[in-house]
Amino acid sequence: MHSDAFIALDFETANGKRTSICSVGMVKVVNHQITETFHTLVNPNDYFSQQNIAVHGIQPDEVTDAPTFDAVFPYMMQFIDDLPVVAHNAAFDMNVLHESIKAIGTVTPNMTYFCSLQLARRTIKHHRYGLNYMMEYYNLDFHGHHDALNDAKACAMITFRLLKHYDDLNSMLNVYGKDLKEKDA
Repeated sequence: MHSDAFIALDFETANGKRTSICSVGMVKVVNHQITETFHTLVNPNDYFSQQNIAVHGIQPDEVTDAPTFDAVFPYMMQFIDDLPVVAHNAAFDMNVLHESIKAIGTVTPNMTYFCSLQLARRTIKHHRYGLNYMMEYYNLDFHGHHDALNDAKACAMITFRLLKHYDDLNSMLNVYGKDLKEKDA
């Protein structure tokens, strides 16, 4: 596909378990433009903690009729295709993805990913690197923090600006990219 294309990804979870996805948002960036979006609520078949509800505002009754992760996952992979994935705090989002894939008994596919939070820390000098602070740093409007699709869009906009400090996406991936794949147990 395009060598400068990537997918920005964000998950919201119902509780502290990495397998409790209740929302996923993704945006596809091609030629420096958001070309497609993917968003769905997900029924985690698990409880919602008050702490997580306070963060994202998703109520248990909102996901009752939503698809479960096993139904959503094939569509996610079709959307991602073979593009690299970026998340702001990828350690969380990629762990959620990997653990949720394992929980449905599927092998984690090989995919390249990187973290816009770590990229920001290594690329620019700023006092705080959270999603909202980075949006402020770049003078971008940001409403609806902890909405999976809005956070994925914000991640994409930040990543686009950070990548201007590198020759191209591939050269940055050669330094900061990681591979998510099935770990041998």
